[in-house]
Amino acid sequence: MKKVLLALILCVCSAGLTVFAATSYDNNEYQRKSRSLSRMAQEAYTEGDYDGAAQYAQEAEEYAGLSAAYIEKMLARADAEKLLLEAKTRLTWAKDMNGDKFFPDAVSSAEGYIASGDSRFAAEDYLAAQDDAQDALDALEEVREVIPLPSTYQVDLWDETKDCLWNIAKNPAIYGDPLMWEKLYEANRKNLKRPSNPNLLMPGMIVTIPSIKGEYREGMYNPDVTYEPFKNQVK
Repeated sequence: MKKVLLALILCVCSAGLTVFAATSYDNNEYQRKSRSLSRMAQEAYTEGDYDGAAQYAQEAEEYAGLSAAYIEKMLARADAEKLLLEAKTRLTWAKDMNGDKFFPDAVSSAEGYIASGDSRFAAEDYLAAQDDAQDALDALEEVREVIPLPSTYQVDLWDETKDCLWNIAKNPAIYGDPLMWEKLYEANRKNLKRPSNPNLLMPGMIVTIPSIKGEYREGMYNPDVTYEPFKNQVK
C-alpha cells in the first residue's frame, strides 16, 4: 500500500512539472531543484528506499509550489511592464496633442497613476502596478487631437468678409457669440486707428483674441481650417 501511495505522489510531481514546463519561466531555480529532487525520489523508489523517496518527493512538491509562485509573479511582472509601457506611450501621445492644455485633469491624473505604478513595480507589487497603469489608460481615454483655437485674427476687406468686431466675435472659432465683441474691443482698443471707434477696423489689422474661459489659443485664424467650436472647448 505504501508503495502504491508513493508511486501516486511521484506521478503527481511529474505531472506538475510538465504543466509548469509549458511556461516561458519554467527553467527557474525552484523548478530545477524540484526536477532534481523528483529524479532522486524516483531513484530511491527504484532502489527500495521508500522513506527516502517519500522525503524527496515531498521536497520536490514544495519546490514545485515555489516555482509556480515564481512563475505567477513573473507573468504578473510582464503584464505590469507591458501595461505601464502602454500607459506611458499614450501619455506621450496625449502631450504631443497638447492634452495638458486641452485635458489638463486627465493628463495630471494619468501622470499620478503612472508615478504610482512605477513605485509599486519597483516594490514588486505587480498587480497593483497593473491597476495603476490601467487607471492611467482610462484617464487618458478622453484625450483626443484638438486644433487650437486661434489667438489672433487678420482683418480682411469689408466687401469680402464683413469683418467687424461683432462678426469676428460671432465666429464659432472665436467666441460663437456676437455679444462678446466688447472683449475684443477691450483687448485691441489701443491698436485701433481711432480707439474711441470700435467699428473702424482697417484691412490687415491683427486682432488679438483673448482667452476668456481658460481655453487654450495659439496662431492666426485660418478660414480653411475646421476648428472645434469655442463652446465645445470650454466647460
